[in-house]
Amino acid sequence: MTVETPQQRILRLQQAGNAIIMHDPSDSFSNLIENNSELFRGFKFVYSTNNIESNFSHTSMKRIEEQCSVLKKFFYGTGLIFFSNDLYSKTRLHGRIEIPIDYSLSLDSNAAERFRVWENGGSLDKEQGRFEELIRFIKEGENKGFNFDYTFFIIENLIDSMKENNHRPFNTIRALKRFDYLEYDKKLFNVLNPVFKEDREQSGKRAIDTLHAFHSSTDIEMLINRRKGLYLILLKAVLLREKNTNSLKDNLKILIEFSLNILGAFAKTEIYFAWKLLKYGKDFKFFESISQLNEKSLHKIRGMAWDLFAIRYQETLASHSKNSDFFIPFFASFDNKFVEFAKACPIRALIVDDQDKRVMTIYLDEHEFMVDVNESLSPELNDKLRDPTEKIKRMSHRPLPQRLDEEVSQLEAEFF
Repeated sequence: MTVETPQQRILRLQQAGNAIIMHDPSDSFSNLIENNSELFRGFKFVYSTNNIESNFSHTSMKRIEEQCSVLKKFFYGTGLIFFSNDLYSKTRLHGRIEIPIDYSLSLDSNAAERFRVWENGGSLDKEQGRFEELIRFIKEGENKGFNFDYTFFIIENLIDSMKENNHRPFNTIRALKRFDYLEYDKKLFNVLNPVFKEDREQSGKRAIDTLHAFHSSTDIEMLINRRKGLYLILLKAVLLREKNTNSLKDNLKILIEFSLNILGAFAKTEIYFAWKLLKYGKDFKFFESISQLNEKSLHKIRGMAWDLFAIRYQETLASHSKNSDFFIPFFASFDNKFVEFAKACPIRALIVDDQDKRVMTIYLDEHEFMVDVNESLSPELNDKLRDPTEKIKRMSHRPLPQRLDEEVSQLEAEFF
């Protein structure tokens, strides 16, 4: 058997993604696999569909957003299908098999901080009902409840947590730590009178340990740099839209060249979000606050970048399953505009190449996006993007944080 080179493998990964993009969502999954078995060899992926219904914890994929209105699914459909060569062979042999799956609910900052207000005895006003809904959803999951984590909140607030007089991040993490020890009975629970089995001092000690671990983590530093990359692409897209002198095709070409030159990669997910802004921005309330730029726009764009990074962060979670074959992320936010936009970015599949540590996210409207991207490319830029050797080279030369900070400063200066 011929040994596959890294260049051949990365090209095959791209072709596997194209096969999913071109597959009719209403067509059967088995047809997708049988027609492309060689392309998918050695990869694993999660495929979302409306042709089946899947269950998670104590509810179904179809009803999960109804049961918890602040929750947003990562994958768009009512059911998920999991593929690897081994799983597919076993399924064909036995008909039905158990697949090790892990899942978790991440909290954005506005969701996490409601735990701080609540734990401190403050009023949640109009959000009390939805907050209670979230608590019950988490606590009533099978076994020990629906897994949840607040890593994203910590990442978003890590820099602010170092400021001497800013106690909000610490107090929020402490409240979330204490929530682990909430006494919960489905019939007796009163959201206005919570009882915790751990005092604030013990929760505070655990919060300090967590913050220390995050501040010294190189993995967290890499995630923060990825968010900077997303912020750069968003800044560039907003400036291009504001000039209003180019076509969508020209703007995409500029963004792709910018991504290659500054980030050292074709940042597909980030450019996908920019494409949504440039092509459909007027259709989403999410972008409403920057429809006209003013002195507050940069602050709002920074917040948007964190919101969009929440989607990017879930992609990272889904591609790095530690305790099972697959990881399925969910997200909770009280920001209705963000939830609306997240639903407008429906994810159809996620392909993982564990061997070469690569992941590819495929959106439901990926075909439309890629048509626009391909039409924007010059022959030279197209060759550069498609060359597998160039792709591998780009992946091994990521920009330093200082370079990203310099680029951020330059682009932000254009707003004044």
